[in-house]
Amino acid sequence: MRRDQSQLPIVTLPLFGSRVYVVFSVPIIQSIQKQHKLFAFQPIQAKFSTKLCGASKDAYKILRRHIHEENGEFGTIYGVMHHALCPGKFLDEMNFISSERVRSSIDGIRPGTNIKLGEWLRHHVTLATTDAVYGPHNPFREKEVENAFWAFDEAIPGLIFLPQCVSRQWVRNRKVVADAFRHYFLHGYHEYASALLKDFYQAECSYGFSLSDRSLFETGHAIATLDNTYTAVFWLIFYVFSSSSALQKIRHEVASIITASVGKVDGKRTARHVVDITKVNSHCPFLVSTFKETMRLHGIGISIRQVCKDTILDNTYCLKKGAMIIMPTISVHTDSRIWGPDALSFKYDRFFPDKATTTRGNKVSPAAFRSFGGGTTMCPGRHFATTQIMVWISILVMRYNIEPTSGSWNKPAAGKPNMANAIMRPDHDIEVNFNPRDYYSDGIWEVKVANPDEISISTTDSGVVGDRTVQWKLYASHESQGA
Repeated sequence: MRRDQSQLPIVTLPLFGSRVYVVFSVPIIQSIQKQHKLFAFQPIQAKFSTKLCGASKDAYKILRRHIHEENGEFGTIYGVMHHALCPGKFLDEMNFISSERVRSSIDGIRPGTNIKLGEWLRHHVTLATTDAVYGPHNPFREKEVENAFWAFDEAIPGLIFLPQCVSRQWVRNRKVVADAFRHYFLHGYHEYASALLKDFYQAECSYGFSLSDRSLFETGHAIATLDNTYTAVFWLIFYVFSSSSALQKIRHEVASIITASVGKVDGKRTARHVVDITKVNSHCPFLVSTFKETMRLHGIGISIRQVCKDTILDNTYCLKKGAMIIMPTISVHTDSRIWGPDALSFKYDRFFPDKATTTRGNKVSPAAFRSFGGGTTMCPGRHFATTQIMVWISILVMRYNIEPTSGSWNKPAAGKPNMANAIMRPDHDIEVNFNPRDYYSDGIWEVKVANPDEISISTTDSGVVGDRTVQWKLYASHESQGA
């Protein structure tokens, strides 16, 4: 790794015929993030998003028209997703729909059936996420669209760096997804979607993008929405269930946020388990630590900025206008000077409160954990993704013993990263068996992700969340849950 070779906080590399600065130092990364008008992501976003999505030249001109690098002004569209994804009513509504789909997927597990864990998670996380974003007319419910999307996703490097004549099949897969979104918008289905989707739609219409470009851009938005969550769940399941110590502690914690009762459903006495995800941070420190450690070891995201003006950074480093800045997460997350000599090892309690220290005994700076990036471009979907991940792991650890059919948890290699991934994908899948735990095998399960009175879901006359019909207003504490 270049960091280990040079031991320098920042280095200059010639790349793609231009100057690139690669930053390894957390303090310098923080300094760059604070000066978000001088070191901006938006110009890069405009260029690569149009290339990746196959949008028209007119679309790129529209994006560039609203970028004024010298003044540090980049247009409202670049921050439009933050409104709907920050903690509050709109995020709560998305979390509720997503958690309902997760619960339904776990309810549908057939004990004793061998399941390819990664493949199974990718399908069900895709539905949980896209149902929350796109509503009852979610295009990803069509298997052809889901398959085309993931084929398109895997081909991203080729779409960006190779001519279209070489990547025709990948372009066709992208078109399948974009055509589905075109149909979705033409029929007004976005009116029944999340605030996130509505905000994007309104912003893109106000900018003057054509229907074709809006449909192509939505294909790109889906990458940001879907690309990493299922992989995070995969690795978290691997680490939790492969460690009896971690599993025992986490089960004890999750049990403390479950309310159990017995009631009647269809005239029969039935156990009812309610998992309160809002208490995870306060009641489940080992689970939170295991999640963060999973993200630390498998995070491969790269924060990128463009230098908008010649700048002397920290009175030391001269950064030239037009150059690119790269801040690789993995270089920070594997730095033994930050995390100690065991930086490459998985320690599920590394982030346990008051435990994380450097080799000198000082606390690790929170800024050194960069799985969601940092600064003004920190992943706006981090709250949504984290809630869904916690729903998956909390229900699974309580309801099932998960065992690999091979007899042992052999960690897959992860040596084929896709540049769109912020989390390493395993090179091969793991076949597992779900065995129900006796005490939790019966009854109905519910998930609390917010104050029920804050959640209302508008649909058409009827829509589907999980396997249940949803009317004009639906509350998280609905008495018919699971019926």
